[in-house]
Amino acid sequence: MGTVTKKYRLNQKVKDDLFNVDSLHQYDLCLELGRDGFRVCIVDTQQSRCLWLEDYRFSSVVFTEQLLSQLQQIYDEHPVLRAGFWKCVRVAVRNQPYTLVPGSLFKRENADQYLSLLRDETPSEPEQTQHYHHPNRDIVSIFPLETTVGDWFQRAYPSLNVKFVHQSSAFIEGVVQNGTHAQPRSVYVYAEDSYLTVVVTREEGLEFCNTFFYASAPDFVYYVLFVMNELKMHSETSRVLLYGALTHDSAVFEHLYKYIRHVSFGTKPKSLRFSYSFDEVLDHQYFSAYTTYLCE
Repeated sequence: MGTVTKKYRLNQKVKDDLFNVDSLHQYDLCLELGRDGFRVCIVDTQQSRCLWLEDYRFSSVVFTEQLLSQLQQIYDEHPVLRAGFWKCVRVAVRNQPYTLVPGSLFKRENADQYLSLLRDETPSEPEQTQHYHHPNRDIVSIFPLETTVGDWFQRAYPSLNVKFVHQSSAFIEGVVQNGTHAQPRSVYVYAEDSYLTVVVTREEGLEFCNTFFYASAPDFVYYVLFVMNELKMHSETSRVLLYGALTHDSAVFEHLYKYIRHVSFGTKPKSLRFSYSFDEVLDHQYFSAYTTYLCE
């Protein structure tokens, strides 16, 4: 019999000793999915404790069929993902385009039109238009979801109502609910390998959110400075916090430090507790995976 070659790589795995397979009914299963990879975060919301983190990287994903094939491999070999009695299952998707509109102006029947204004061409695969209303905020996130992806997760959890959100929503809720708000306005930047999401808060509310693709460190710095300039924020006095796929010795951080005086790395969300097992994970990594559970 032939051997099935794995097309994915497990980058990170952390499991809290308190994780109990008999307690899945009180755990939130938070998943983050993009063309480049898949993340798993399990949260005990009763104890406000993160119990499990995994980061998988996909290879050679061009079409949704290839993504689902690698996702199926992960599920087939996973000890708990296929369980059907989670308290809640949330899937945060990393894709483009997406948009945020005021809740007071949002009309469900116009959701498709909001996205069509951002597109230059028709999607190559059938999609569903999803929306998520941020609780206690007059903001609605609108984003596409490939129909086959939505159907796959509904089949994986037939007895549960799988909730789909955009990764940017998890990041927004994370920084707004966990920010120190020591300054009237702060800049939060979440970096993946080829794009960055910039969120600006004013007091305890959202002022700005957008995502930019970048190919180099100068590109990255340009977009951050562009946002700050448009919002009339000064690089000498404004605070910028970094999250995601960056390190202290990365070219991006070195370039940012030349132009922004108060730039530093963020921390794990204060709304969650972490055991010593998570000490091996850099504090600013996986922030949006940790905070997906906040998207109620």
